[in-house]
Amino acid sequence: MAPHVTTIDPSALKDCKPYYSPVATVQGPVKFIYTAGQVGRDKDGVVPESYEQEVELAFQNLSDALLAAGATAADIVKVTYYIVNYSPKNRYHAQVLLKFMNGHRPPSTLVPVPALAVPEYHFEVEAVAAVRDLTAIPPIVRPSALGSLSVDVVVVGGGLSGLQAAYDVQKAGYSCIVLEARDRVGGKTWSRPTKGGSIVDVGAAWINDSNQSKMFALTKKFNLELIEQNTNGNCAAHVPEKESIVFRYGEVPAVVEENSPTSFLLSTDIPQWGEKDVADIVRIRDGFEELCHTIDIQNPWAAGNDDVTLEEFVKQQGAGVKAIATAAIWTRAMLGCEPSELSALYFLDYCKSGGGLLQMRSDQKNGGQYLRLRTGTQSFSKKIAETIVPGSVILEAPVSRIFQSRSGVAIVTTEDGTRYHAKKVVVSIPTPTYKQITFQPPLPLNKLKYSSNSMLGYYAKMILIWDQPWWRKSGYCGMTQSFVGPASVTRDTTRRDWSKLSAAGRKEAILSQLVALFGAGNEADIRAPTEVFEQEWVKDPWSQGCPCPVTPPNIMSDVGKALREPFDAIHFVGTETSFEWKGYMEGAIRSGERGAAEVVEALSNKGAKAMAKL
Repeated sequence: MAPHVTTIDPSALKDCKPYYSPVATVQGPVKFIYTAGQVGRDKDGVVPESYEQEVELAFQNLSDALLAAGATAADIVKVTYYIVNYSPKNRYHAQVLLKFMNGHRPPSTLVPVPALAVPEYHFEVEAVAAVRDLTAIPPIVRPSALGSLSVDVVVVGGGLSGLQAAYDVQKAGYSCIVLEARDRVGGKTWSRPTKGGSIVDVGAAWINDSNQSKMFALTKKFNLELIEQNTNGNCAAHVPEKESIVFRYGEVPAVVEENSPTSFLLSTDIPQWGEKDVADIVRIRDGFEELCHTIDIQNPWAAGNDDVTLEEFVKQQGAGVKAIATAAIWTRAMLGCEPSELSALYFLDYCKSGGGLLQMRSDQKNGGQYLRLRTGTQSFSKKIAETIVPGSVILEAPVSRIFQSRSGVAIVTTEDGTRYHAKKVVVSIPTPTYKQITFQPPLPLNKLKYSSNSMLGYYAKMILIWDQPWWRKSGYCGMTQSFVGPASVTRDTTRRDWSKLSAAGRKEAILSQLVALFGAGNEADIRAPTEVFEQEWVKDPWSQGCPCPVTPPNIMSDVGKALREPFDAIHFVGTETSFEWKGYMEGAIRSGERGAAEVVEALSNKGAKAMAKL
């Protein structure tokens, strides 16, 4: 039950638990949401054959309708359902209702009817919900330098995880501000306009609509337009032996005959090499895929393999030179680091968090790089910021110190000397950047050891814009991978030594690489981009790398549990702290929700204890 919705069980009336309450009240400021009757049909108009499936689908459709308006079942004030030829002997809807409400008991009305709008419909449900209208709350006024402000919760960091935490905390009825060091929200999501009026993402760029439920829900809530990543056409691979070799995305590479004994071993990420090399790569890849699925993401350190680097682990499996090079492509593309820089366990756990190595690397349905946003992924952060209390996000406010008093009050100080007093603090910055803040008392030794030994990868994006997608005319989808560099991966929309070049040198290196990949016949087009965007995240003082901190051997197994542990009044979130889809926007949102839930529970318990003392 949401804090603004209160259900009442009058003693004079029959006890209706666990199904519903006779009365509910709403405390403002709120906005009401009214749904149309939802029936059990899918988006194509198909009604399930069984009544039970029809009821389940009707409630799922109700959930989707509420979600589109920013509400959940916990926000429901009244629910009404209509049942054709109702029989007290068939109350399957009651089971589904209990599961759907998850402990919430709003007033409900069952209306038996002879028929609904269409003969195939046998069940219909509608609801009235209320959500806190955070934008109607008086705005928070930023204190002057050296001034102070008291709130229930301070969030440090205005990326996705921090903003989600702030939204959930405020929705629960607590005051909260977000302190962001940059002059913008979004963290490692940053969408920049082009001269032609479109948007490019120089940071995080992809989601999917199947297993990244939090991000897809936000696209529906904010009515954001999605674009499918192009995978139609050839891919190109850049290898030391020759400039470029071509293979189809999702098809068997042409160098091995389709009916040969080892053709079944070939896949989308294996270029045109000999059968022995291909078989070796597939053996290593499939071994990783199988092994990562054995990891318990809630307890990964129990799996072992934290005492060796990923490179050492691959060699222990008897991998050949090309298989080892392929593993390097994985870590460079996925984490911005070399396989010699992270433990094998970390990589296995990272892959498991995204549903497996193959799914995480895929650009197709269910994959980590399947969908982009027409307005750019920073839209998520901007939209969330627009839905919380005005003035809650304070920009250009880097935090320098977090002091916790014996009384339990935390004082967060920004670089200009402004102090923010709070009962709880949510730290939403990359783990390696904790060192930029003075914690008093200091962080616990295990958390300090974890943060000081974690490392952010080197990630850089160079986005080149042309008048026409010339690669498509040549039959390419735009996806490439390189064993040579400087860019490890390109897509239709690196390494540290590349960073030492001048801006012009980096551009020339990329253009030359594209010529090598796509052939001299495309050189004139390749060398005539209309715009170039570049972002080196390692040079961003507030990110210091991308996408997600990694750990070397013997850190996860030693102090990994400390990553998410609160430190008195301080709670820690960020995409690396997520159990699922760490390193992705999905992981950021999930971690923000977790941190907010911890804070709200702690504050609620405090309030209950205080009331008990009165």
